[in-house]
Amino acid sequence: MQIESSSQGAATIGTRWQSLRFTLRVLAKNPCFSAVAVLSLALGIGANTAIFTFINALLLRDIPVRQPERLVQVSLVRLRLGDRVPFSYPMFRELERNQRAFAGLIGVDLGYQWHAGKMYNVEVNRVSARSRVLFVTGNCYSELGLAPIAGRLLTTEDANPGNAVAPQVAVISYEFWQGRWRGVPDIVGKQIRIEGHPFTIIGVTRKWFTGLTRGEPPEITLPITAAPLIQDESYSLERGGAYWLFIIGRLKDGVTIEQARAQLQSLWPEVLRATGKTRQGLLPETYPSLRLDVSPAAVGLAEDMRSQFTKPLSVLIGLAGLTLLVACLNLANLMLARAVARSHEMTMRVLMGASRWSLVRQMLTESLVLSLAGALLGLAFAYWACRGLVLLISQGTPMLVSLDLRPDPLVLAFAVLLAVLTGILFGIVPAWRCSRADPSAMLHQTAHSLAGTTGKLGKMLVSSQIAFSLVLLIGAGLLAGSFERLRSSGFGFQMDNVLEVSLYPKPGGYQDLDANSYHTQLLERVSSLPGVLSAGYSNNSIVGGEELGWQDDVSPEPGDSASAVKVRAYGTMVSPGFFKTLGIPLVRGRDFVNSDDERHPPIAVVSSNLAERLFPNGDAIGKHIRIVSIRNIEIVGVAGNARMFDLHDEASPAIYLSYLQIPPRWGGLIVRTKEPPERLAKTVGDAVESLGREYPFWTETIAQVASRQLAKECATAVLSGYFGVLALLLASIGLYGLMSYTVTRRTREIGIRVAVGAQRQDVLWLVLRETLALALFGIAIGIPLALAATRLIASMLFGLSSSDLPTVTGVSLLLLFAALFAGSLPARRASTIDPIVALRTE
Repeated sequence: MQIESSSQGAATIGTRWQSLRFTLRVLAKNPCFSAVAVLSLALGIGANTAIFTFINALLLRDIPVRQPERLVQVSLVRLRLGDRVPFSYPMFRELERNQRAFAGLIGVDLGYQWHAGKMYNVEVNRVSARSRVLFVTGNCYSELGLAPIAGRLLTTEDANPGNAVAPQVAVISYEFWQGRWRGVPDIVGKQIRIEGHPFTIIGVTRKWFTGLTRGEPPEITLPITAAPLIQDESYSLERGGAYWLFIIGRLKDGVTIEQARAQLQSLWPEVLRATGKTRQGLLPETYPSLRLDVSPAAVGLAEDMRSQFTKPLSVLIGLAGLTLLVACLNLANLMLARAVARSHEMTMRVLMGASRWSLVRQMLTESLVLSLAGALLGLAFAYWACRGLVLLISQGTPMLVSLDLRPDPLVLAFAVLLAVLTGILFGIVPAWRCSRADPSAMLHQTAHSLAGTTGKLGKMLVSSQIAFSLVLLIGAGLLAGSFERLRSSGFGFQMDNVLEVSLYPKPGGYQDLDANSYHTQLLERVSSLPGVLSAGYSNNSIVGGEELGWQDDVSPEPGDSASAVKVRAYGTMVSPGFFKTLGIPLVRGRDFVNSDDERHPPIAVVSSNLAERLFPNGDAIGKHIRIVSIRNIEIVGVAGNARMFDLHDEASPAIYLSYLQIPPRWGGLIVRTKEPPERLAKTVGDAVESLGREYPFWTETIAQVASRQLAKECATAVLSGYFGVLALLLASIGLYGLMSYTVTRRTREIGIRVAVGAQRQDVLWLVLRETLALALFGIAIGIPLALAATRLIASMLFGLSSSDLPTVTGVSLLLLFAALFAGSLPARRASTIDPIVALRTE
């Protein structure tokens, strides 16, 4: 029995090897068909694999540390708003001292919006450039289980607040070592200067280590105790009103997330009591509504990047999948035509003893070989395509997006699975036809009768191609139209010839500083520069204010309104002249003036939509409102609506406070110029530095900032347009192939029609009519599918509905014209058929 089983296994292997060799010979005899098939599949599979590689690197892959599944994030959640709030350093120390669920807690200063640290000026060999610096507690690397590639990593002694004589040390990334230091072997012990302060390099992390965030690796890591040295003299770890520390914990063996959450929640009242004297900033009633939460952190903490790109990537993978489906339908049609051409060959093989299953297996083998070849080429295409995707995304952030895009087993498995499914999908139709064919009937059928049965399947496949292509094109048209409207519509402020200068203190620059006097002097000096029309100050980055500003509830004072309405609004502190510089009109009331300082009652200018929502039945001027802990704020002006906080939201309410009443620690200049603002960047920077307090941290035009903020939408529109064009091309090729095949099979019929008096235009209309019918049928199916599918991207559209009539109409006409053009080529060939030659064909 064992010998018989072995013989059967060897025979099976031999049969499959013979089938594979035959498949390769058949495909080699048709190089044009094979090349078109492999290239079509490579583009489809490669696009899907590229996007999946990016999704895997950003959302799915664990960070490269010891036992990442045991890592969790500890955070504060405001029950009313549902958002997460970082901890103060005193809160972190109380939790660390009393918790029992974790092997260790790590504190990390992720900076604004969950980025991997903040940008600082770092001097290497007397050359200064901005680099990303991360502050961590001393146990960070040991808890993560990391080893350096050179030197050593930070320890608890390096970040001990009680060790006043500890040397200032730094750990650099592999990329920083190779880039700024050119990979010098004796890197350990060398010095860098961060904001003028010297630090000694003690170690280098391994390549591809991105820290606790995904896609944004810290270039330099410092002990958390070095933060006051880098920030400014007023910065203190013990400041209880500052909530800036993110906490990562490693669960003890045997402890679940639910148990850790329950234990920390029981500690929360004790933490509040222990830190009561240091708490400030949030309203007192906020603290009881905070709860501690514990969530998995195996994939890192890039919450901002994940939230930004999850929806666009989901849409792109859907579009890429539809493109591959269109390619499969196209190849199924081509394979079906080849099956008809080989029908007599298949019949003879059946008559000579071949089983129907062997024919099906042969057809599926051919399709699988093509799809696997397409997958191999697609992997090469995906390798550079996903890097191009990262470059597109990098334009939307001031921080370099760095992801490990090397294919791992999950990516390879995805590509292989996609290849197998694709091969089955476009090979199943010709295989099914072969299995149903009657050999005796096939021998007596003519080419014309064979084409008749195949034509029905071919027409169904082409109509399906057109329908799915229409879905793709409408989706791409909506995304492109949305981006164009977003880019070209009025922002509510003027971007032309406006320069934004972010400011940062020099070492000791804020010591004994009278902020109001300094800012007034700074604005006067900058405004007096040749070529400058006006200047203003704001603590927000324009069209990126979410990173530096704040957002909270604004409500009327009880005496000024009968309703208890609360409106969520963006807020910023601005100077007199801010609205004039940005060209934001004042609808009612007045602008701030230099006398609006801390010696006078608080005042505000609000946006028109905020005024209408707070006081729908009257004028807002003279009314009083409250925000956070500031109450009885008088409204002195109403400004036009401006999308300076969020370019994607036309209705973002805003409140502007006088920076003279609440002097901000951080901020920047807004400068309007007579000439191109880039020419005055250095002049403005020199004026800032001449006062000896600050220097320009970075300088950009407002137009550049806006373009950067819209890079995600630009990338989505460009890629969706690529998929739409590819689908249109494939559908046109499929229709052209079908009509060419139809004309070839109906040559004798056309010759008879011409012989009995049919005119050239009659023959043209004969073919074009069939083309038009297929196209219209596909469009009729595709429009309802598209209207249903585009609801999924409705939240990504700006100024357009998901059923925008001009887009649907324009795309349908484009597809119809493309179909007619594809059909006109075989129609023209049909109209030139010589009836004598045609009558001699079978």
